[in-house]
Amino acid sequence: MPERNNTRIINDILFVLYVALFASLIFALRSISSISVALLLAAGIVKNRISHKGFFDRSQLNLLMIFCGLLLLLQFVSLLYTDDMEQGWKNIRLKSGLVIIPLSICCCHYIDETTRPKLLKWYCAILFTACFYALYHAVRRYSATHDPSVFLYHPLVSIYSGHAVQYSILVFISLLHMFDALIKKEIVFNRYFDVGLIVFFLVFLFLLSSKLVIAFFLVYFFYTMIKSFLLKSINAKFIAISVIALAVFSLFVFFTKNRISNRFKEIVQTDFHFIKREKFRPGDYFNGLQFRLLQWEFVPGILNETKAWLIGVSPGDAQNYLNQKYIAKNMYIGTVERGDKGFIGYNTHDQFLESLLETGLIGSLLFLLICWSLLKMAWERKNTELTFVTVLLLVYSFSESVFETQYSIFIFLFFPLFFYLTKEKKAG
Repeated sequence: MPERNNTRIINDILFVLYVALFASLIFALRSISSISVALLLAAGIVKNRISHKGFFDRSQLNLLMIFCGLLLLLQFVSLLYTDDMEQGWKNIRLKSGLVIIPLSICCCHYIDETTRPKLLKWYCAILFTACFYALYHAVRRYSATHDPSVFLYHPLVSIYSGHAVQYSILVFISLLHMFDALIKKEIVFNRYFDVGLIVFFLVFLFLLSSKLVIAFFLVYFFYTMIKSFLLKSINAKFIAISVIALAVFSLFVFFTKNRISNRFKEIVQTDFHFIKREKFRPGDYFNGLQFRLLQWEFVPGILNETKAWLIGVSPGDAQNYLNQKYIAKNMYIGTVERGDKGFIGYNTHDQFLESLLETGLIGSLLFLLICWSLLKMAWERKNTELTFVTVLLLVYSFSESVFETQYSIFIFLFFPLFFYLTKEKKAG
């Protein structure tokens, strides 16, 4: 009996810690995220000791943790050839999350089909509160400035992370859960409130204006509707109304002149010849695609010049080499009057390229193995939520250096494992 009571208490503690972690991710409280993960690891170890399983449940060990551990080890090796030791150690402190985050989630049996829906209910509630407050904050800013841009993209979530794409991923995850519950005819909060919450998150997702995440949601939505129609799990009338409603809304957004559609048109109308210039003018503008394509020229060029294809230039020196490229290409590097640094400090915005530049072919191979292990996890479960979250994060990692900030490391590693873990690892 005492052991059962102790197990119940530690499970309650784990639940509170996961809710705290969700809140810290949604409100971008970095220090709370780090503390929550450390406490999750400690609580998981205690849970294992109570169950007489030692300090770590080896059955939870997976390839993702192994490859993440090897990539972290490579960061230590890079200290042997870096010129900027201080930046090298700073990089190691940041990338320690590659091991600590998976370890804290997988150290014990806690996340499963029973605990996951309960935690996701809290996740959706916290996210709704944060999104609602962000809109309230935007209304106040608009009343003072009359600038409609405060309702879109980065400005909309400037009071939190300030990164609209990463926040879009958080909203996308909530929509996955709410839609999954709707299809299974399960109630998360209340029948009508659930539908209202889906509409609210959908509108907020479009306001965040992430081209990648919006596209993924539309693919997920139509896939789900077609699957539900074929399986006859949802009323055909409801499916038709939902598809028509979203189609009309999407067409209105994309084919009318507004700031959201302009972001999509900007990519479609990309001038690829522009980036082939030998030199630019400081006033030249690069859209997201142009800037990322430039990195495919810069990174191989740096590795050729330094003859560092095998082991890279080291994480400590990588940014300095990129900064030199921006300067050599005459790109905007800031002014004293404006007090900014322009492109100075911008990484490759592609984790594959970032790994290649920092740790060479060895590091890029380990990153690809991490990607492969995530796909393997999704294949094992054949779960729609896990599959879409995993594929979205993998595609995102090739348009953003996800291991270069603590926030993106959390998002990239936490959610696939959160949807993957279960008591029985079944292939079906």
